[in-house]
Parts: sequence; structure tokens; C-alpha cells
Amino acid sequence: MEEIDLFLQDIADGHYDGKPAIYDDFQTLENPALRSYLHLPEALQGMIVHRPFESSPNYPLKQWDIVTKIGDVAIDDEGMIKLGDTLRVRFPYMVQKLAEKDTVPLTVFRGGKELKINLPVLRERPLVTPELRGSYPSYFIYGPIVFSEATTDLLALAQHNRETTAIIGMLTYIGSPLIARIGDKPAFPGERLVVIPCPFFPHRLSKGYGNPSWQVLKSVNHQPIKNLAHLVETLRDLKDDFVTFEFDTRSSGESIVFPRAEMVNATENILGDNGVRSQGSADVMQIWSAKK
Repeated sequence: MEEIDLFLQDIADGHYDGKPAIYDDFQTLENPALRSYLHLPEALQGMIVHRPFESSPNYPLKQWDIVTKIGDVAIDDEGMIKLGDTLRVRFPYMVQKLAEKDTVPLTVFRGGKELKINLPVLRERPLVTPELRGSYPSYFIYGPIVFSEATTDLLALAQHNRETTAIIGMLTYIGSPLIARIGDKPAFPGERLVVIPCPFFPHRLSKGYGNPSWQVLKSVNHQPIKNLAHLVETLRDLKDDFVTFEFDTRSSGESIVFPRAEMVNATENILGDNGVRSQGSADVMQIWSAKK
């Protein structure tokens, strides 16, 4: 009932924001050698901060901090708290009860002293491959190539479809970021993985090249690509005679080179031949149509 009440309170304004959560990595404080190494008082209990969610100097949690309380509730060496006389649950349960203005109060032990901090909490985990959450994926067609951004929905397709299960093995073998970066947060604001989700559209421009499906784009004319919007902006502003696409793999694969002007001129015919109404989704077409 508590979970239902939380959901109803959240969606009362017509939009579901999600539950506040902590995304730092913790480990238990049960091992005696670990306690000796940290020179901890015998009676002190809590959870060790293994890896803070952010490395910024201003972030309130540091590696090797011991989180001893959430609010006024004590945390034991297994990361558990007591509810009533008999129930024990993991301490993050209290986040949804204590979070105010997207922070939660914690007590930490650092450098021989206890400190009170307010830890920022998030209502959605930042991912370099985010969820679509019911929306349509953005896409852009350039000549015979389709580009999109990698999402957890796309990866789920590969995991649960018999015809694409073998792709997981292939992506693992070539060291694709689609596998290597599952669960990663963006390395910088706006970072996304630009992927080719399907084979080339039939056209003479792609003659001799292999199927580029599931490849993650690394650069265009040696310029690293940050996300789909950045790709469209880069292609829009190119003046070079040729456009070169390089992909993010540790082995195999190929670089793809096209005559730039022919790619631009061929796109409309390719769309017509394949019954595609628009060269891209509305968000990227605004960028493609804008001036440099």
C-alpha cells in the first residue's frame, strides 16, 4: 500500500517523476581486517562508500566514508536498518521517506569524526543508454544510412529476440560500447551512443561495404561524435568532398567513406524508393534545417 500511495502522490500533478534514489556504490563493514585497516572504533557500524556517484570535489560523499545513519536511523554493518521490533530492511528504503528538495540527510564517519551531510538524490538514473519510456526513438537518414541513439529498449530487443541473440556475442567480441557501457552514466552532459540500427538502404553508394547494423559511431571526418544531435549538426556543416564514418570497436569492422555531395543528393530518392516519409525525427530535422 505504501508504494501505491507514493505513486499516487507523485502522479497527482499528471506527471510521474519517479522515486528518489541513491546511486553511490557501497560495501559492507563486516570484515575484521577491513575495520582494522580503516582504524574504526569497535562500536561503530555502517556502510563503506566504495565509489561515490560523482567525483566532483563538492560532492558530499567521499571514498572510504562510513555512512552510519540515514536521518536518525542507525545503519548496521550489513547495510540494514530496523523497522519496529522484528523487521530489517536495506537502508535505502528510508530515502523515499526522508528526501526533501531532492536531498537526504546522512551521518558519515570520516577522518575520525562524525559529519552531517545532505546527499543529493535522483529520480532517474542517468544512463548513456537511457530508456525510451514509451516515446519513439529519434533517428536521422543520411544517404543509405540510418542513425539513431542507443537505448535500453534497443538492447532488450537483442536479448529477447531469437534472431538477434547472436548479435550479443558479436558485440561482446568486438568490444562494442553497447555491451561495455551497459549501466554507465554519461561521461559528459548530453553524451549518448549513436548507433546504426539496421542495414543500409539499397543504393550503389554502399557497394562493397559490409552490413553496419549495431555499430556505434565513433567519429565523422575524425571529429568525435557526442550524440545524435551533434552528428546531424556535424553532417549539416561539412564542406569536405568526402565524409568518413569510423566506428567504436577494438577489432574487425571498417571505415566507411562516401562522396558527401552525392550522399546529400541521393537521400530524397532513397526515402521515396523505400516509402519513408521523413528524413529524420522532428527534433533532429530542426537542427538539419537550421543555419550553421
